[in-house]
Amino acid sequence: MNEIEIAEWNHWFQKYVLPVFDFNHRDEYYEKLKIIQPPFYPKFWIAEKFYEKIKNDSRFDEELKLFFAFLYSCGFFMEFIISFEEWISMPNWINPANPSIIEESILLTLNQPNGLKYLKSRLRWLPYINRVDGN
Repeated sequence: MNEIEIAEWNHWFQKYVLPVFDFNHRDEYYEKLKIIQPPFYPKFWIAEKFYEKIKNDSRFDEELKLFFAFLYSCGFFMEFIISFEEWISMPNWINPANPSIIEESILLTLNQPNGLKYLKSRLRWLPYINRVDGN
């Protein structure tokens, strides 16, 4: 993998994921979500609960753990009727509803050189959180 740009990931992560875990500014965040109406709506209490389950998982860095908890809180796994462990092992993790999308699983990607950056660059554009009707 060549040089991978994750500026978009960083911007998106700061704008949408971190505020879910920021108790002091949570109300402002949810007011902003009402205005911009993204295609997802994280529930902080669910994100916090899921984060508690995976916070010690050494397979992932802190940003990925927070992102996974965010995704869980938005109903991603419930919509596709899959577990977190199934998702990180599947070849169509980008869109679990489309079995024709095949690439290395999240777990295999993380074991590649620059795998973490590559994964973040792909997760930023995950169709579930980047639908046409959202920002």
